[in-house]
Amino acid sequence: MTTRQFRLVHAGASHGRLRRRPTYTWAGTLPGLGAVELVCPAEEHIERESLIAWVSGPVVPPMSFTGIAFRGLPRMAGMQLTADGWTARLRRRHLAVTERGRALRIELAGRSYRYRVLGGKLRHELRREGAVVTTTRSEWRFPQTISGVSEGDADALDVGLAILMEGVYTRNLSFGGAVYSWPGRFLSRVDDLDFGV
Repeated sequence: MTTRQFRLVHAGASHGRLRRRPTYTWAGTLPGLGAVELVCPAEEHIERESLIAWVSGPVVPPMSFTGIAFRGLPRMAGMQLTADGWTARLRRRHLAVTERGRALRIELAGRSYRYRVLGGKLRHELRREGAVVTTTRSEWRFPQTISGVSEGDADALDVGLAILMEGVYTRNLSFGGAVYSWPGRFLSRVDDLDFGV
């Protein structure tokens, strides 16, 4: 079993200009895979309803996650994940109570993944048969560092996918996080309704 550690550091933020959101970038080097960069939101136009997080690097396949904007990140609603020309099939159980039950299931490039929270909101795990990538944030909102450990047969697709998910609002993958974020998610939906007034 091969174990590799990696660390991405907050490389800075572009300042929001008129009708633009600030974008945040984390960069680092993956042992044996080279440089990698996470940018969120990659699309900075403020009028867009959805946001995009993306990962790129010389060996890591280009990946993006698109979701409805929430607190400056794409969230897991209206979501689409693409990687190197593949489009993922994404599923999750909204009413599950356990962290394992609330995990995001990702089918991509003939692989089946589970992405879940590990005890709190700062640690996450991406798991498929034969490989596990665990990531830890230094803090919840726009962390200074994102560190990780890949184990087993984890390759550039696995590690890149785990890093990409750090640019997504995943607080509702835990039951407590879902309860915490529900009022804001509910109100953002009410704001979009047209009551014919």
